[in-house]
Amino acid sequence: MKKEYLSISFCSVVFLTIFHIFFLSCRREQKNVFSTIFVSKEEKIIVFDVEPNFSPKEKYFLFYFNGYPWLKDYCIFVSSSSLRELQTAIAMIDWQLWDKIYTKKFSPKLKIEIYTNIGWESLDDILLIKNFNPYQTTFWGSLAYDNIVLERSYTTNKCSSCDLLPLEESLFLKGLVSLNYKFLKPLKKQKFKVKIHILNNQ
Repeated sequence: MKKEYLSISFCSVVFLTIFHIFFLSCRREQKNVFSTIFVSKEEKIIVFDVEPNFSPKEKYFLFYFNGYPWLKDYCIFVSSSSLRELQTAIAMIDWQLWDKIYTKKFSPKLKIEIYTNIGWESLDDILLIKNFNPYQTTFWGSLAYDNIVLERSYTTNKCSSCDLLPLEESLFLKGLVSLNYKFLKPLKKQKFKVKIHILNNQ
C-alpha cells in the first residue's frame, strides 16, 4: 500500500512538473511567435524595429509594414516586419479589438514609445503631428485585397503582376489627410525599436 502511494505521489509530481514546463513553454512561445515582432498579451504591447523614412513624398501613415510596397514612401517610419505579422500580433492580444480595427476602421488608443540613445521616450517628445488620427498609425490592411496582395508578397513599388486588380496608391489613400508633422529631435537613418502599448479596446 505504501509503495502504491509513493508511486502515485511520484507520478503526480512528474505530471505537475511536465505540466509546469509545458505551461511556461507556451507562455514563451506566445510572446515570441514572430522573428521580427515581440508580443506580450499580458502587457498588451508590441515591439518592432523601424527606420526613419526621408522620402520627400507626403506622409499619410506613421509606420509601414511589409505588404503593400507602393505605400512605403507615404509612411514616416519603415519596419522590416510584415503587415501579416502585425495583424496576427494584434489578434493575439485581443481578437475582438482587431476585428473592430479591420472591419469597422476603429481607432484604438495607443501609447507609442521609441528607444533612443537615452532609453525609451514617448514618440510625442520626438515627433509632433498636429493632425494625427490613430487609425493612421499604419495601413492596417484591406478586407478586399489582403488575400491577393499579402499572399503574393509583392516586393516592388508597382503592382505590375496584379492579374485581377489595378491596385493604385490612390485607392488606399483616398479620404486620408496627409500628416502635418515635424521632428522635434533629429533621428539618423538607423534602426530604432518601437513599443506600441494598446491602452483600450472599446
